[in-house]
Amino acid sequence: MLITHIELYQIAIPFIKPYKLSKVYGTLTHADAVIVKIHTDTGIVGWGEADPQTPFTEDTPESIFSAIKGFIAPYLIGKNPIRIAQIESQLDRSVEGDVMARGAVNMALFDILGKVHDLPAHTFLGGMIHEQLPLLGPIGSGTPKEDAEAIEKLVREGYRTVMIKMGALPIAQEIERMIAVVNSFGERITFIADANQGWQLSEAKKFVSSIRGFEPFMIEQPISCRDIDGMKELGARIKCLISADESVVTPKDADRLLRAKAVDVFSIKVSKNGGLTKSKLIADAAGISDVNCLMNSMLEFGITQAASLQLGCTLGNLLDCGHAYMSVLRLSDDITDFREHICDAVVTVPEAPGLGVVIDEQKLNKYTSKYLKI
Repeated sequence: MLITHIELYQIAIPFIKPYKLSKVYGTLTHADAVIVKIHTDTGIVGWGEADPQTPFTEDTPESIFSAIKGFIAPYLIGKNPIRIAQIESQLDRSVEGDVMARGAVNMALFDILGKVHDLPAHTFLGGMIHEQLPLLGPIGSGTPKEDAEAIEKLVREGYRTVMIKMGALPIAQEIERMIAVVNSFGERITFIADANQGWQLSEAKKFVSSIRGFEPFMIEQPISCRDIDGMKELGARIKCLISADESVVTPKDADRLLRAKAVDVFSIKVSKNGGLTKSKLIADAAGISDVNCLMNSMLEFGITQAASLQLGCTLGNLLDCGHAYMSVLRLSDDITDFREHICDAVVTVPEAPGLGVVIDEQKLNKYTSKYLKI
């Protein structure tokens, strides 16, 4: 079996409701992605997805197209797609950065590998531990009243974990929001506060000192991804868990955080982390050091969500809470059938081979703004 050619599609689909993040990321109205389709001489194809989100990532749709066209595709074409370790090793030596482009290709290779053997991709990632996983429900930045209304809706839908976005408002208002939701819902809901690097260290210190008695289960990436010492200091000041998201992109980032004992949790995003191979490496390294993992998302379509689930279902060091497999529910449409695997705030691992999802190519073409065949 050999790779014959690769197709790239740039797509964008609006959210059902605009998503208010931190002051670093602003308010988002739609999700962007680059879809990768790898063809083989046997007729089997593999699908991957890159989810750039400036300024969260350095990657853009343009840079992903450029990296795959200029560096990755010339190496892949003519190679055996199921020799994933060999391909990853060679690309590690020849491609600098371009994590999301690498991740999309890696997903597609695992999709092909599973289809070749008529087995789900998780079979080749250690095997399934969890047949189902609970979902977390995200809410954007809002007033205490808006937060309460959004959380009540999620409770009615069956969610028991809520990620509340912070970092966009003055710190006094964020403190008020945190105390209000824990006071009202703390006995029913596990809360994760995600500031997406939105706070200065001084603001984060004020936050953790002011919410004593009303702590969330976890705070994710409260300050700059570069301030590892600050993350460690915050962890020493509060009872709840501290999670790295933007701070952990590569396995080297993970090693640096683990050596510093800076955080309690890694936020794993298979697009951000360079695909299934590297995400598993990061998650396994975390497990050795008794660091747990949250399976998180990048405002993704169903291909990345499916790839993430194929990995998440294999991990023994998952955080005991909901995980981010609801991304397609925030979109006005999707190009896959992934949402069919979600019911009552629970996602079930697909039984189909490869990544386990079906691509609607009519919808893919409908939402494509840029196309390239290599």
